[in-house]
Amino acid sequence: MTQQDQATGRSGSSSSRKLLRILLAFSETRHTRSVADLAAELGLPVSSVYRYLSALRDNELVEEDGRGGYRLSWTAVGMGRAARAARGSLPETTRPVMEAVCDLSGETTLLVARVNHHVLCLDRAESTHPVRLQFEPGVLMSLHRGSAARVLLASMPPRERRAFLATQQLPEAEREQIEADIATVAGLGWVQSFGEVDEGIWGVSAAIRDDGRVVGALGLAGPLYRLDKRARERIISLVVSGAELVSDALAQGVAVDLGDIAALSAEA
Repeated sequence: MTQQDQATGRSGSSSSRKLLRILLAFSETRHTRSVADLAAELGLPVSSVYRYLSALRDNELVEEDGRGGYRLSWTAVGMGRAARAARGSLPETTRPVMEAVCDLSGETTLLVARVNHHVLCLDRAESTHPVRLQFEPGVLMSLHRGSAARVLLASMPPRERRAFLATQQLPEAEREQIEADIATVAGLGWVQSFGEVDEGIWGVSAAIRDDGRVVGALGLAGPLYRLDKRARERIISLVVSGAELVSDALAQGVAVDLGDIAALSAEA
């Protein structure tokens, strides 16, 4: 391969990544974006954003909204449905458990899964508290910070996990915490975190398994000021029990029994 070919290859790879970053910048709550907004968020020139949006529009992945903004097209909706179908019944099976845990705890409850080296929020049941967290389905998050990320990181093959962590510039204390949390997940199937993603936020997540394989995590997060030790212990029990209900239902290929969901209330 010539130097020119290598340079062209690198340039093409970089352009592809930027195009994908623009596509991934759309979400449920940020469904319509302006060129200026995307350029500012992604740190790209306005001219480049126009060019990438034009390519996405030509391939029917985005469309103009008639007011100067862009939104995902129905083609992209079809891709989302394909992704959901590929994951089987995980979101549908987990939804009633998420709602029950959210109602009983009063805190935002999440369903997350690993996508390569990121955590993807698949669904959420949102707290009604005035102060609450905003996790958007479809948004990619870090794979090494927070309880949900640690559960999914622990499920990775050791060699792949070591290779990923080697690419991260992590302080020694954080690396040691990750290793300790991975050991905790291996032993208990769940882990908690304090202020790793956002200052003052506590979280707990438990592994969801299908035929012994971790396919996702049930997580919960809320402000630490309203979650004392007793409240946290109660929530840990809810999240762990909820993840077990989902895992059992997936293994049997059935919906979660409403009576089992009611039992969560008794545990609370």
